[in-house]
Amino acid sequence: MVSMFADERKARIAQHVLVHKRATVSELAQMFQASESTIRRDLQELEEQGVLHRTHGGAVAKEVAAFEPTWSEKRIQNQDAKMRIAALALDLVRPGQVVLLDAGTTTYEIARQWRHEGVTVVTNSLDIASEFSTRRDLDLVLLGGQLRAKTGAFVGPFAERMLDELHVDIAFLGANGIDFRGITTPNPQEAAIKRAMVKCADRVVLVADRTKLHQTAFVRVATWDEIHTWVSDGPLPDGEWRQWQAETEVEFICENEEGGVME
Repeated sequence: MVSMFADERKARIAQHVLVHKRATVSELAQMFQASESTIRRDLQELEEQGVLHRTHGGAVAKEVAAFEPTWSEKRIQNQDAKMRIAALALDLVRPGQVVLLDAGTTTYEIARQWRHEGVTVVTNSLDIASEFSTRRDLDLVLLGGQLRAKTGAFVGPFAERMLDELHVDIAFLGANGIDFRGITTPNPQEAAIKRAMVKCADRVVLVADRTKLHQTAFVRVATWDEIHTWVSDGPLPDGEWRQWQAETEVEFICENEEGGVME
């Protein structure tokens, strides 16, 4: 009987998302009088069946899998986590390096907390460039190209061509989705510029909170073979951690429960 109820609930969830195009976990939990963890499992199963796509805190219909929140919407999501990630990421920067920051809200937080002098910062983000525009203790390189108003990112062949001519010591990249195959993002143009960033960097550092894990966006950016480090906001659950160690060789950096750093 429980199984029948679960199947009925999933069918109704699928129908709701299909009709309304998107739904949040909390909305579905209230609607079906189920726990949020139960709803997340339902959404995972429905995604595996190809019925819908999960997003941060909910799901969207299959036809809107490329749904992308605006920069302002993403900016207010998980702000505390982004602040912790940024502080840890800045510990990886060394004097004299060339540092690349992509156009994300976590990388923007890195720019806000910036404490290094004598480095060169390369970015395709209008917001990050604005944050650094009054600094006199670093060199700033802004990649040109077509500006995406939704994210404040310069993209397209001009920006990609500039990256082809550059070599950077360390690149910090955000992602909309993380799974055991790699990282993803909703927009093909932003995926292309991120791939160019990966190619020109000696060290690629993913900066993303744990809510992105098991999320899949429209376009794949990179596999774990191309990423050296993931800086996140806290440890993975034991089961996830064992799978992570078994399937990747990526360094994982986060805060532990006492506020120290785990690697």
